Parts: sequence; structure tokens; C-alpha cells
Amino acid sequence: MERNIFVFDQNKCVRCHACVVACMNENGFQKHDRWRTIHNSNQNHYPQLPLFYLSLACNHCDDAPCLKNCPALAYSRDEKTGAIIHHPEKCIGCKYCTWACPFDAPKYNPEIGIIEKCTFCNHRIEENLKPACANLCPVGALDFKYTVFTPEESRESSPVPVDVGSGIKMIKPRNKNGPEIDLALFENQPEQNESKHKKISAREEWPLLLFTLLSALLVSIFASGLTEQFSLINKLEYLGFGALAALLSMLHLGKKLRAWRSLTNIRNSWLSREIALFTLFFAGVFCDFFILDIPNLAILLLGILFLFAIDMLYLLATWQWTLKIHSAQTLFSGITLYALCAQLNQIFLILILFRLVLYVYRKFKSESKNYFQSVIRICSMIFSLILVFTNQPLITILTILFIGEIIDRIEFYNELNVPEPRNEIAFEFSIYK
Repeated sequence: MERNIFVFDQNKCVRCHACVVACMNENGFQKHDRWRTIHNSNQNHYPQLPLFYLSLACNHCDDAPCLKNCPALAYSRDEKTGAIIHHPEKCIGCKYCTWACPFDAPKYNPEIGIIEKCTFCNHRIEENLKPACANLCPVGALDFKYTVFTPEESRESSPVPVDVGSGIKMIKPRNKNGPEIDLALFENQPEQNESKHKKISAREEWPLLLFTLLSALLVSIFASGLTEQFSLINKLEYLGFGALAALLSMLHLGKKLRAWRSLTNIRNSWLSREIALFTLFFAGVFCDFFILDIPNLAILLLGILFLFAIDMLYLLATWQWTLKIHSAQTLFSGITLYALCAQLNQIFLILILFRLVLYVYRKFKSESKNYFQSVIRICSMIFSLILVFTNQPLITILTILFIGEIIDRIEFYNELNVPEPRNEIAFEFSIYK
């Protein structure tokens, strides 16, 4: 099919940043993350290693992850030019599109609380002009064309291993055979700039971390039938914790007053589905408490689907282990807590042992080697088993188990990452190190 695409020749780029300056001049000064970024194949400046650059912005993909995953429908496609357009008046600043995009194109602006991104210079294309970045490249490394670009060509030339129909044709380096290198030169040399850039971390996403754990606990308490014994005060406390969970889920939004827009893309976005299911679950609980008797099975089904939707949010991330299963997944936490609250000791034993095996397996596969946290997490599972089978108070067991759940969830966030150029590109020539 014919479409507008960027053409980038890695053999020509000299990292002069003319494309970046042209973008800022055309679209306005970009104070925080620039919309176009120049990536480096030899970030550590190792001698005798090949040095190539890659200029990237939004590639206006055929199957654009930002458009598909945005819960607020803040993206649209210009069918005439193929540009993926971001609508700031609809953006809630949830930053989920920054996780979804493999090219690191959406940029969060903390001063205004919304996303900004490359526009494809759509106004210029409509006047049959090239985007400013391609128009002003002095060495001809970055160009723009309306041409036939097949899905196969898109996959072969994509700078990251994600098939989203990217709109960039890469002309790869002609010489990929790096010079012979004496590897002894690099022995006992300190590593520099080796840590991967992370979009997902427990420190940044602590409100979501607490939200997911609190949600798992509240759903499990309802599923266990404990709420049927609640007094009026207990019911109000339960709903109060539900309101706290809702508040925590909103803390990471740049535009909190637009939170209602997160329900507008239930058809495609797991984030929209998660919020919708959260709302329906607690609305069902409220009605069951104070208005009319609703079948618990219907409410429970909403709760299970809600926890499942939370886990689905993270499938677009890069996992550091082969199995797409994690001991800290919200659904696993919820089922474990349910078995504990319902006093299903045999099931609780099986779940704890299963998650313990998953945890140990993951620690062998993970790059993270925080043994102190690991010891606490393993001990929390073992001690909770001992306390269950010695008939200790539920609140004591919950406290010890929950400490371990928090640690596991922290590690979950810290071990996840999402595909992006600065990590994935390297870059091809780092194998010569």
C-alpha cells in the first residue's frame, strides 16, 4: 500500500541535531523530552567500535499502540495523511501510551500534565511539503516520501522488534562487520551508561502498586463471604477502602478532573476495562450493602474480571523471564488472599507453594539480585503457612503475608520494562564489545 513514511539512512547521519532543532522551530520549543531523539550505537564511546546514529520520532504506525491503548480516546488518525494526531484537550495524562509505544514517541510534560508528540507536521503534508525535520536534514540522512511500503518492508526495517506497521524505512549500515578488537582492552574497565532506561518502576508507580494490592485484598474479602458478617461500620470501612483505592488510581493522572474520560475506550483499552470493572464491582457491593440484594456470584465475577484486567495491562511490557507468569500478578494475590480469608487451608497451601516456585524461578532469571528482599518475601510465605496450620489469628497472618505481597509487587514493577529504541537498538554493535 502507498503511504507517507520517513526514510532514514544510518550511513549518513552525523548527529548534528538539525532535525531536532527543525522540529522545535516548527512546532514550538519542547522544554522537557524532545519529540525527536538521536540515538547512539556506541553510547559508552568504546574505541574501535562502530558508531552510528538513529533519528527517531513518532512513526505513525499502521497499528498504532498509542491510539489502540489510550483509555481516553485522545488519539486519532488523519486518514488523508496517515498521521497519528494527539488531542491534548482529551488527554488525562495517564502515561499508558508511553508504555505502549515501542518508539518512545509520546512524551509526558509534567508542567501541563498531558502527553505531547510528533505531529508528522501534518499541516505541512497537507500542503505537499515535507515535515520540517526531513526538510532540513543537511546530509540527506532523514527524508520523507509517499511510496509503496509493504508490511514485510516495515517489519524488516523497524528499529525495534515489535510489529506495529511502523512508518519508517531504515537503510541499515553497509558495513556491519566491526573491526577486530582485543577484548583484553575492556577487562577491569568500569561500565558506563549501561543501565537500561526504565519507564516502569515501583518508585514512580507506587500509587498503582498500592491500588492493585488493595484491590486484590478487597475482592478477596468479598469473595470469602466475610462481608456478610459485617456491621454497618464494617461496611462503611470496606467502602472507604474502596474509595481510597479509587483515589490512589487517580494520583498518577496528570489531569485528575478528566478521569471520567478513562471509560471512553472500553472496546480496545485494557485500562478502560479495568476502570469500568472497578466501578461496576464497587457499585455492586454498595447496592448489595444498602439498596437491594444482588447475587454475590454476579459481583464476584466482576471482581475476578477486574483483577484479570489489571494483569492484562502489563502484557505489553518486556518480561525478564521466559514464562509470562509472575508470582506477584494481581489475580494470584487475590486468589491466595481469598483462600486465606475463607479458611481453605489446603488450597492456600497449594497456592503458596506454587507462587514460591514461581518466585524462585524468577529470581534465577531476573537481573535483580536483591537477596535481602528475597529472603523477606520467602519467609513471609513460609511463616504464613506455619501460622495458618497452627490456627493463629487471621489479622496476624494477613499482616505477614501482605508484607511479602508488597515486596513481590515492588519487584514486579522494577523488573518490567517496555520496548524502546535506547534499549532495543544496541544496540546491534554492542556484541563487538
